[in-house]
Amino acid sequence: MTTGHRLLVATIVGALLCAVSTVGPAGGSSSAACPPGSKRAIVGGKAKCLRPGQRCAARYQAAYRRVGLTCVSGRLRRNPHAPPPPTPEPPPPPAPPAQPGHYHGTTSQLEVIDFDVRSDGRAVLNLTTGQVNQGCTPTAYISGGGLRGSSAGILTDGTFAIDIAEQGTFSDGVPYTGSFKLSGRFSGTTATGTLAATLNFTDNGTTYFCGSGQQTWTATRSG
Repeated sequence: MTTGHRLLVATIVGALLCAVSTVGPAGGSSSAACPPGSKRAIVGGKAKCLRPGQRCAARYQAAYRRVGLTCVSGRLRRNPHAPPPPTPEPPPPPAPPAQPGHYHGTTSQLEVIDFDVRSDGRAVLNLTTGQVNQGCTPTAYISGGGLRGSSAGILTDGTFAIDIAEQGTFSDGVPYTGSFKLSGRFSGTTATGTLAATLNFTDNGTTYFCGSGQQTWTATRSG
């Protein structure tokens, strides 16, 4: 009895294994292969080999599309490839911070100021001013000085600045040190700003501290 029962179980298990090995998903053969040019898909719960030109039903569109096909007027077609997105155009270059040309104007001491803006609008060139008058402590007065042919870059906000340390001698040979600072800002075809000059020197044992105070200036593009 025991031996016969074991044989029966082995026979049943073997039959089940044979059945499992020969049945694929959804009733199809697991070893089935589609011929070249077609694609295997599950359509309506059944495995099918699909290729362009075959008859199709619109209700199975999702299944067709999973294998790169689409149903159009009852026939399968390959899915058209979507065109690549257009290449975005590069952004335009930023506008120059200043308008090129020659600028002419005056300071609050009624002295001239002249300069050029480079063709790309990003630098001040050949900046020249008239004399800059200074008062001193102890009491004295100095005239002269000013800038000759200075230059500076223009920042993106339209501002620029010049800061020069000065050292030299007066016409009578007395040495001096000082500074000259000028700043400006462009708006359209007009530039405005400030300037200030200082000088320190010792003459006959007396040390003098001189300065122009902060002066203003305005210049307009003239060409």
